Amino acid sequence: MLIESGLKKGAVEIPPSKSHFHRILVAEALAGSMDRIKTISAEDCDDIKATKRCLAVLMSGETQVELDVGESGSTLRFLAPLAAALGKKAVFKKAGRLSERPMMEYPSISSGVHELPGGVSSQFATGLIFALPLLDGDSEIRFTSRLQSRGYVDMTLDVVRAYGIKVEETSSGFYIPGNQKFIVPKEESMRVAEKDWSGATFWICANAIGNSIEMPELNEASYQPDRAIVEAVNSIGGTIDVSGFPDSFPALTIAAACKSAQTTFTGICRLRLKESDRIAAMAEVLASFGVKTEISESEFHVIGTSGKLKSGSFKTYDDHRIAMSIAIGATRAEAAVEIDNSKCVAKSYPLFFQEFAQLERKI
Repeated sequence: MLIESGLKKGAVEIPPSKSHFHRILVAEALAGSMDRIKTISAEDCDDIKATKRCLAVLMSGETQVELDVGESGSTLRFLAPLAAALGKKAVFKKAGRLSERPMMEYPSISSGVHELPGGVSSQFATGLIFALPLLDGDSEIRFTSRLQSRGYVDMTLDVVRAYGIKVEETSSGFYIPGNQKFIVPKEESMRVAEKDWSGATFWICANAIGNSIEMPELNEASYQPDRAIVEAVNSIGGTIDVSGFPDSFPALTIAAACKSAQTTFTGICRLRLKESDRIAAMAEVLASFGVKTEISESEFHVIGTSGKLKSGSFKTYDDHRIAMSIAIGATRAEAAVEIDNSKCVAKSYPLFFQEFAQLERKI
């Protein structure tokens, strides 16, 4: 795909939050409400489609099931313990780099104490929060180190509590009584996914480098960790800890590239384990844009520029967030930019390039 250069203006729509929608769909299925799960909409990204099709199979009467999770880490990590709690023998079919990413196996699951390192993906905790209330006995999740990406766990707690599940916070994690049932909330608003802060991140970073893009209002009280992007863009030229909202890292590095200063990103350790190695990928992307970076084990430094970025051909590494970040960088490029795979954005934001194409050139 060829992406024209030049600053943009106009208005865009933001898709539903993938993170929030995953959780609502799981809660809906456990509450016995399958209508939304069996319906695919044009807004549904590939990861949401994966959760819908897997829940439809998981909640069927079959005891042995094959669940095609695609490249969705959330689908895999949420449903692995849940399948065990439901007494299902599940085989998970994975695609892309998902087989290389951290996973915990659940041939069976029982109530009691479950210990998790706080530095692993918060998705493991979410999977247990969905599964443990269904078991006969009471359970406890204990974190053996500081929990990172706490916002995602708070989002999970907010959803399960809306569906009638009791979870108590302890000094080391959570206490979860057993024999609980998910119940559909009476308030319809609790069953609707919020607009996506991680999708909005690209447009917010685009505005930070000179574009003028309007968006619908997003919930500023949301538990979505990527709402931290608003404060983060104001910290460009300084130090930004992305450990709590790692999905915003690619777009933030583009914004940092367009400021005549050095920006240091910390909290980057888990970025090597995403759909691509996002540390190596963004170093290559920025190099193609003519921007220098310096990388250590724990820090990523961007030495920005106030001038135009270079143009050329770019690899997306089949990573949706890399592709969208390159598109944002193209608005500050000296000429058109070409990417090798625009379709990968379907993982999280299928209409991104359609939204991008309808923007006007800013004069």
